[in-house]
Order: sequence, then structure tokens, then C-alpha cells
Amino acid sequence: MPLNEILVPHRSRNAFTGKVVRGCVLPMKKEAWAAKFKKYVVLAGVNEPKTSCHGVRKARAEVAAYADCTESQMMAMFGWTDPKMPAHYIAQANREKLGVSGMEKIIAFDQSQSFDDFLWAPKANNVRTPHGNGVVTFPGNTRKKA
Repeated sequence: MPLNEILVPHRSRNAFTGKVVRGCVLPMKKEAWAAKFKKYVVLAGVNEPKTSCHGVRKARAEVAAYADCTESQMMAMFGWTDPKMPAHYIAQANREKLGVSGMEKIIAFDQSQSFDDFLWAPKANNVRTPHGNGVVTFPGNTRKKA
């Protein structure tokens, strides 16, 4: 990749995403970015011993998956070479979306039902079998779904 494609014009004094060289921001290595992240965490007053940039990266990957980014887009954004990681986040987001849409269907069904529909029960059957056993009808799901 040519250097002029890597260099990004820089206007502010301090760049969070890269190293400023001659007015341009160069991409940083993972370790350098983590060190800079820890510096900003301390400046923000967060004094947690296990603070790392992995949590931020993970959170952004989840946001990308919920925003319906493709595996290829996520691989490009996060520098992954294997589609397993974006597939993991996309599957997690899809699973939660399916759960939410399923619950919405249940709520819509419940709201469409009348309370009287649940009170109706068939009358007990008074007919006896040849052996003298009584036939009992339990109130329950006696109506078929529409």
C-alpha cells in the first residue's frame, strides 16, 4: 500500500487513532494504541486496574453487528483476517433480534385476545363408559388457533 494512501491529514494537536508525523496521522500498532488508550483512561479519572481497549473494541464490534454490517465490512473495520470473529458477533446480534421479534409477536397475540376467550370451558360430559368410568373434560386449550 502506498504511503500517501496511509497518511491522513491531521488538523488537531493530538490524535487518538494514530501517531502524528509531519502533520499527518500514521496508523498505530495494537500495542501502541493500547498504551495510548490507558493514558486517556488515567486522564479521564478511571482508576480500574484491568482497564483495556479490548472492551471498547468488543463493544464497537457488537454495535457494528446490531447495525447490520456484513462480515466483510467488519473484517475491514477491525482488521480481522478470519470471518469467525464477525460471524460470532453477527450470530449474537441475530439471536437477540430473533428473541425480541418473537416476544413482539407474543405481545401482539396476547393483545388481540379477549379475556372472555380464556374463561370459556366446555361443560363436563355426564356420559359414562361401559365400565362405569366417568369421562372428564379438562378446560384447557380447547379452541384451535385461528
